Amino acid sequence: MKILVIGAGIAGLSAAYHLKLAGVDATVLEARDRVGGRVWTDREFADIPVEFGAELIHGRSAEVNTWEWVQKLGLATWHWNKLDDSMIRLEDGRWMTMGEARQASPELDVTRSWDLDDAPDPVNDENLERYLRRIGFTDEQLRYVQRSFANAEGESMRYLNAKAHAHLFKDADEADDYSDYRILDGYDSYYERLADGLDIRLNSVVREIDWTGGVQIKLASDVTISGDAAIVTLPVGVLQSECVAFAPELPAIKRESLAGLKMGPVMKMVYQFAEPILDPSIGAIYAAGNPPMWWSPSLGRNDGAVVWTAFFTGDYAREMLQLGEGAALTCGLQTLRQEIGNPDLQYMKARWVNWPEDEFALGGYSVCLPGHDDARAKLALPTPPLYWAGEASAPHQLTAMVHGAYFTGQRAADEITRHM
Repeated sequence: MKILVIGAGIAGLSAAYHLKLAGVDATVLEARDRVGGRVWTDREFADIPVEFGAELIHGRSAEVNTWEWVQKLGLATWHWNKLDDSMIRLEDGRWMTMGEARQASPELDVTRSWDLDDAPDPVNDENLERYLRRIGFTDEQLRYVQRSFANAEGESMRYLNAKAHAHLFKDADEADDYSDYRILDGYDSYYERLADGLDIRLNSVVREIDWTGGVQIKLASDVTISGDAAIVTLPVGVLQSECVAFAPELPAIKRESLAGLKMGPVMKMVYQFAEPILDPSIGAIYAAGNPPMWWSPSLGRNDGAVVWTAFFTGDYAREMLQLGEGAALTCGLQTLRQEIGNPDLQYMKARWVNWPEDEFALGGYSVCLPGHDDARAKLALPTPPLYWAGEASAPHQLTAMVHGAYFTGQRAADEITRHM
């Protein structure tokens, strides 16, 4: 039996890897000239690995399968505790560590702990802002939520299905299971090893998928590749753009799923500085301006370039897109100057990472829209000979994360082997 896997991101690599373990032949078709998809480690910008895509391992729970590879490969990691090594600009202008700020501001603390006591559960058609207002959040608290939580989720609150985030509102304080970790060796140390020994065909841009009686995939080069089944890991933005045609068209359940999801406009700007811009123990800033989130991949290292990454999504990203690359980089620098109190700060070089306009992604990661709590489950359902993977098809608690994408690839591989 021959399986075609569309996409060599983490989901596609995981699917092909697990099919290989099961003794099933798989060919991975990847449009880019590299593997990893929206996980992209750059080794040219600085003398340390810099992540232009996914950056962190989120948590240490049993669901976080990335740790199995970290341990197997002996990779070094650094723990971002967020309390002592992060600075935040409070609404009243005070500049404090996150730990100090949470003690000083109960309004902030609840937006980090999500300790909502006996608050009613959100309903399917509520967006996050409407739900939080219903349970009594103030405008100040909502601004904290937008700057931190919603920005990390990939969109502004009006696009976030509150029910899809309900799992976070139950005993969700930032304990170790919710902490973040960086692979100091670079994420490529993981995903390139995952790709070892797989049949991967780069620069293979898929244009048509005929799934009547097996699968025939036509590439932009006019080459057609046939298989018995296919695992589709294309990002939601690409599926919605219809730049890949399906014959016959996708069934109603898939169209319903895609109508309930959107691709968050997730972006980064990366800056290199000649020397540290803060105390070396500080590795993150929750800013009041745009971009609202900053972190340094230099933290945890004893040498190398001083690099800071700005991370912004939703309306923050839309504002930057309107400015364009040059003006956006200047805007980001000005926000950083204001936050650290250094009006003369200059960077050595900078990089604009524009995922919304990347033709093979069209966004950063998926968002579940209000009224469509079941959209991810619908996307995950097999429609033989097509099977589905990718972070958008993961359970809500695993989406937008590398380990969630890996989980979906393994799930799709298991579905195929069971059906065989």
